[in-house]
Amino acid sequence: MSSPQQKVLEMMARSHRSTLELVQTLLDVYRNDAEGLQLQLAPINLVSLAEEVTATLIDLAATRRVYVSLNYDSSDFRSFLWVKGDALQLRRVLTNLLINGINHSPRGGKVEIVLEFDSGCGVVKILDRGQGITSDELPHLFDRFYQGHSNRQATGSGLGLYLSRQIIEAHGGTIWAENRSPLGALFGFRLPGSGVGEF
Repeated sequence: MSSPQQKVLEMMARSHRSTLELVQTLLDVYRNDAEGLQLQLAPINLVSLAEEVTATLIDLAATRRVYVSLNYDSSDFRSFLWVKGDALQLRRVLTNLLINGINHSPRGGKVEIVLEFDSGCGVVKILDRGQGITSDELPHLFDRFYQGHSNRQATGSGLGLYLSRQIIEAHGGTIWAENRSPLGALFGFRLPGSGVGEF
């Protein structure tokens, strides 16, 4: 098979996968709204989860020439970021937010994942250095099908952030976004934490 033909087939395969992922997300969103999200809860270390998700997105970051870093605060930090959660669903949230940060960062930019333990909660923040979020967009970012008017949401389906909100709220947590001055945005979520010894 010639190289041009192979490239066309690869492009078609990528397009097919993207379409299937979009349909699956749409089905999940409607099912969650209608029936509620059924979680498979287990002890989850958010630090390990963040490391796993980051590893799966290294190629995407490299193609965008974006550097991704994780900030744990201290060497003993890992033992304090345990939550009771659904690993599959929380992985989806982290993937959505990290892809969002990578896609909206300039070439040569940096996306930072900050992991914190605050007031009994595990907190994950993803900071990018893109164009930021307008004040008009902020209240609507997690609405279903919202795509906004800036370049941040121009290529999305308007479902990823909404699905992330469904998942975090089903865990009893909160999810939010902030504009960072002068450039960039912060997307974060907070989940009730548990010490390892409680499991």
